[in-house]
Amino acid sequence: MKRLRAMLQIMAQVMAQLLSRALPCALLLFVTASGAGAGQFPPAVSTPSVSGPSAAAPPASGPSVGVPSGPARPVPAQSAPTLTLATTISPPLSEPGQDGMLDLIIKGAFARTGVGVSLLQLPSERGLFMADSGQVDGDGNRISGLQAAYPNLLQVPESNMTYEFTAFALRPDVNVGNWDDLRRYTVAYIIGWKIYDENVRASSTVKVATPENLFALLRAGRVDVALYYRLGGLYYARKLGLPNLRVLAPPLATREMYMYLNSRHADLVPRLAETLRGMKKDGSYERIVAPFMGR
Repeated sequence: MKRLRAMLQIMAQVMAQLLSRALPCALLLFVTASGAGAGQFPPAVSTPSVSGPSAAAPPASGPSVGVPSGPARPVPAQSAPTLTLATTISPPLSEPGQDGMLDLIIKGAFARTGVGVSLLQLPSERGLFMADSGQVDGDGNRISGLQAAYPNLLQVPESNMTYEFTAFALRPDVNVGNWDDLRRYTVAYIIGWKIYDENVRASSTVKVATPENLFALLRAGRVDVALYYRLGGLYYARKLGLPNLRVLAPPLATREMYMYLNSRHADLVPRLAETLRGMKKDGSYERIVAPFMGR
């Protein structure tokens, strides 16, 4: 019996060792067969897409991103575009607050087309170059026919206003009635004013950047004649204290003045012309101009 018991103990030990080795192998074979041992994982269980919260999920604390929590709201309309026009004009036609006579005329015309406008004070020649090259959207006030020299500019075919291009003097012996009379004098005018570039043949010519410089030269006696437009000359006579400033008549030229737009705004050109005509017809143009004529 002792011998049989010993043999059974040995057999039990052997069976235990065999089982301890076989069980891991069986598990490994099972896992490999299921795909997990090859780096694959069972696919995630996808939940159906629903428009509302899941029944199993707790309610959210606020509205879902991108989903309005209330009734639909109207989309706000885009703001009207705003164009920038160059201007070299000083008071009283153009003021720092853009409430000068020409400022109000141009802004009124643009407002009727549904387009905003801002006027940017620039030296005359630079303003034309920037309008032609598209750096600004146009120029606010020029003589007609400039598209021959600036091919990217389109003239709005209704005038803003009428300019009287005028000679001014302080000395009583200076008399100018036409362009030829300027040959006897030293004459000053502002750089970039094309009508003066084309017509002035003076004894000596000085070109300056601003009307303040223009009339300062005249007051200092460094020039005999200053060329500007009549309304602006009267304004600077008051501003600079020149009570003896003489407005030489008749004007050297009387010209209609026009807006110009860069060609990329070609569709706006006829609309602006029509609104300017409408302002003149309904009296709103005259209501802008009249208060400035008495200044």
